[in-house]
Amino acid sequence: MSNIVEKEKLNITNEMFGESKAIHSPVDYKIKNNLKTSVGTYVESTNENDKTPSVKRRKRWENCQEQIRTFLNPIVDLSSLKYAYPTNGIHESIDWMCNKIGAYQVFEGEYRYSTFMKKPIRVAKTVDDIIPGVPLYMSNPFSATGNFDKRYDEVCETYKDVPVYLDMAFIGTTGPHIVKIYPNVEQVFWSVSKPWGLGLLRAGVRFSREVEVIQRELQGVGYFNHANIDVFREVILSSSVFAKKEQYGNLQKQICEQFNLIPSDSYLLGTTKDEEWSRFKREDGTNRVCLTPAYEKVMND
Repeated sequence: MSNIVEKEKLNITNEMFGESKAIHSPVDYKIKNNLKTSVGTYVESTNENDKTPSVKRRKRWENCQEQIRTFLNPIVDLSSLKYAYPTNGIHESIDWMCNKIGAYQVFEGEYRYSTFMKKPIRVAKTVDDIIPGVPLYMSNPFSATGNFDKRYDEVCETYKDVPVYLDMAFIGTTGPHIVKIYPNVEQVFWSVSKPWGLGLLRAGVRFSREVEVIQRELQGVGYFNHANIDVFREVILSSSVFAKKEQYGNLQKQICEQFNLIPSDSYLLGTTKDEEWSRFKREDGTNRVCLTPAYEKVMND
């Protein structure tokens, strides 16, 4: 990577970034190749026999979620969210939230998936627009920019009666930062999809302040996708929560300088208001440019 960033000008053009507004992360092939041999060790644990009792299957997840907490601790202390449940990526947690709460609100430019499940009653432009007492679904770093968003702290400090469901999908793609978990944060959603390009493995986790009775019963008998444990384990053994920003940060800066983009806190993105990039416009007016096509072009040259 160091040899790459020393080039005076990269052989990439605006058109090479494509048309999709979605984020397609670079695949971490070291982790993926290691999983070719390690995924499958869970198979015996899913055989319901006297050698794999439910307590053994449950214990594997208990150990895994503690390792995830330790892995994320340099950026977020999750100790106040006592319960942790394995999920099918972050989408499952959003589904769960939408089924659990009667109404919710978001900020303009938020990740849109929740709106497909249930329409928010308020799309706030500023913190002043927030409705007291109504749950807030918010990503931090924020979906439209990949940047850590001060509105998260402002909401939690100003509206102590607003339950917050915090989507941390970009954690693992940034440099050092501290995200505070306030008393009104009800749940935190996280997965390995964006940082390491492992989206189709759907390894996610939901941290919760309160016990979820259905999940408690499912975990009690070990009914969850045990392959997730192998995915989390490989990420934890092979990487760190800041490794990807360290790996791509210099190249991100070079690409953004070449195209007059603002480097995001997340290594995956550059942002701009320039209409030349309007095909990537988010609802809040930000043109969010995924840098992965440029990374792949540079590495393949």
